[in-house]
Amino acid sequence: MQCLICQAASKTAHITGSWSEVKCSAGCGHFRVSANLVAKMKFKNEFFDIERARQWLEMARRERLVPLISTYDYNVALLHRVTKDRSDRLSGRSGKPITSE
Repeated sequence: MQCLICQAASKTAHITGSWSEVKCSAGCGHFRVSANLVAKMKFKNEFFDIERARQWLEMARRERLVPLISTYDYNVALLHRVTKDRSDRLSGRSGKPITSE
C-alpha cells in the first residue's frame, strides 16, 4: 500500500469500516485516516500537503500516540494542497466584481 500522505510505500497496520491505520517509514510515521476523508479526497482528486500533514501529525502525537486525521482536521488545519485543476480555475479569475450592464 502507499502512504496516504506522501505516496511512499508503507504498511497497512489495520483497516476498519471507519478508518485506515498506516505505518510510513518515509517520514509520515504511524497514523490513522478517516475512511470518509479518504473517499472525499478521491472523489475531489485532492492530496495532502506533505509538509503540513507531517507537522500536524508531529503535534497530534503529543496528545495521542497514533493520531487520527479526520475530515475536520483536514479542512481546519489546511492539510490539503491545491490541485493543478483547482489552481488553474482560481488563477483564471480576474478578482473584479461582477456587474450587470
